[in-house]
Amino acid sequence: MVKSVLFVCTGNTCRSVMAEHLLRHYAREAGLDLQTASAGLYAYPGDEASEFTVTVLDEKGVDASGHRSRKIHPRLLEEFDLILAMTTTHKQGLIELAPELSEKIFLLKEFVARNAALGQEPGEWIEKDYEILDPFGQSLEVYRRSREEIDEVIQALVNYWTVGKE
Repeated sequence: MVKSVLFVCTGNTCRSVMAEHLLRHYAREAGLDLQTASAGLYAYPGDEASEFTVTVLDEKGVDASGHRSRKIHPRLLEEFDLILAMTTTHKQGLIELAPELSEKIFLLKEFVARNAALGQEPGEWIEKDYEILDPFGQSLEVYRRSREEIDEVIQALVNYWTVGKE
């Protein structure tokens, strides 16, 4: 079983923050012993999560107000069992940074589609559907849509690991 998951996006203030905190929340509820973290390929270390990220997570009862961004580096990647990127560009950047770790780098939706299937047959999604909507700089409603997209996938992932645990 996976013991640690790192989520990666661009600036580590929106999507990866949502994924990290939602997985931590649902894993705790399911009794899974799982370390979660997030980072950004182009993050400015120490930035807070965006105001709308904190707001939409708070709407789910998840507190991300203490989040501080960090920039990805090869040593950080080595620390995690599973690395889940938000877009193909993120995944490619991670593989370029640490090609020796490519076997544990996936798109979030790709990993779930291959393993948890979200109620679909594997392969039913096409590659472009693996991309997670980037809400950065957009309206609160766009942040909510992004959160819901991530939330659905994270819940399927926790369900998969919970069923696998039994």
